[in-house]
Amino acid sequence: MTPPYVLDTSALLAHFLSEPGWETVERLLEKEEVHINAVAWLEFQVRLKEIAPDKTKRARALQIYAELLAGALPVTRDTAAAAFELREATASRLPNSDALIAATAKLKGAMLVHRDPHLAAIPSRLLRQQMLPDKVTL
Repeated sequence: MTPPYVLDTSALLAHFLSEPGWETVERLLEKEEVHINAVAWLEFQVRLKEIAPDKTKRARALQIYAELLAGALPVTRDTAAAAFELREATASRLPNSDALIAATAKLKGAMLVHRDPHLAAIPSRLLRQQMLPDKVTL
C-alpha cells in the first residue's frame, strides 16, 4: 500500500488556481490517500475568501475538496511536540503553522506535498516531502 499524502495549503491553492504543480496534486487526489491538516484547512478557507468573494462559489469549492480529501487531520499535543522537534531541527525559521502541518504528515507517516521554502528547509531525515514548482509571477 502506498503511504498517504498530506497537502500543505500551498499545494491545495496550486490545485485550486491551476498553478504550476496542480497536475501533481490532481493525480494524487485521483489515485492516493490524501489528507489535509486542520491548520491548512483553515488557511485555505481564509485564502479562498480573499480570492473568491462569492460565498456560494466558496462553499461549493470547500464541499468539493472535503469530498476529494480523505479528511482533515487534527492538531493534538503529540502534533505540537513533533512540530517543536521539527522547528528545533530546522536551521532556518519555521513558522508555527508550517511546523504543525509538517508534524501532522510526520506522525501520519505521510509524504508532505508543498511549494513552501520554509517547509523545504526541514531535514529530509525527519520528513518525507514532495516539492511542487514555484508559482509563476509576471
